[in-house]
Amino acid sequence: MRLTKLGFVLGFAVAWLLSWGISQMRLPAWRVVDLTHTLHPEIPVWPGNPLFEIRNLARHAQGYYANAFSCAEHTGTHVDAPIHFVEGRRSMHEVPVSQLVGEACVIDVRDKVARNPDYLVSARDIREFENRYGQIPQGAFVIARTGWEERWNDPKRYVNMDEQGVMHFPGFGADAAKLLLERNIAGVGIDTLSIDHGPSKDFIAHKILLGANKVAIENLANLRELPPRGATIIVGALKIRDGSGAPARVLALVRR
Repeated sequence: MRLTKLGFVLGFAVAWLLSWGISQMRLPAWRVVDLTHTLHPEIPVWPGNPLFEIRNLARHAQGYYANAFSCAEHTGTHVDAPIHFVEGRRSMHEVPVSQLVGEACVIDVRDKVARNPDYLVSARDIREFENRYGQIPQGAFVIARTGWEERWNDPKRYVNMDEQGVMHFPGFGADAAKLLLERNIAGVGIDTLSIDHGPSKDFIAHKILLGANKVAIENLANLRELPPRGATIIVGALKIRDGSGAPARVLALVRR
């Protein structure tokens, strides 16, 4: 009888512990944010690049629906591989997957861009961010939120080219790029056409960062939905052999 009671008690205890354990193993709740612009023929592109094109291959009346598309590697929301500006650095298929996932550190410079469309994110901006939110961790993506994405649906305003053919939009400065190398980041991101600002002639931010085998994500969307720290970025870039870059579906996981 005692053994029966003991067995019952032990069985109940084991069942309760299993139930409690499973309840404690629930995965954290995440909100998924799409940081990607939709590809279609009317989107802004770098001057001189071909427009995004899509043509139909089959309709449902034929049994299935399918299309073919064509575009430059650097179209829409996309990744710049290190080889884009520095010979001998990694091409798109050589970028390790570990470099395509990391914490997002979002630096908001919208107020400065409102006063100067050619604004360069500076080392001072980065230090001010770190003084408030903590040092940027190794393997992070440092993203400049400039507010420029609000112009996306107006390609002329997004490219913002003047009468002399010079583009005007914000980017990263050389001093910021050098400081970010000290932090050993995975890469940078921005909601403009380029991590170098529009008037750039030397593309120094590209050369510094890509020269160190970092990656750059350009034409990001929905940055207003990210906190300054804590979101996880997942960069689903096309794995193009010898590619200088690739269109990407960029997602962020934000804890609820």
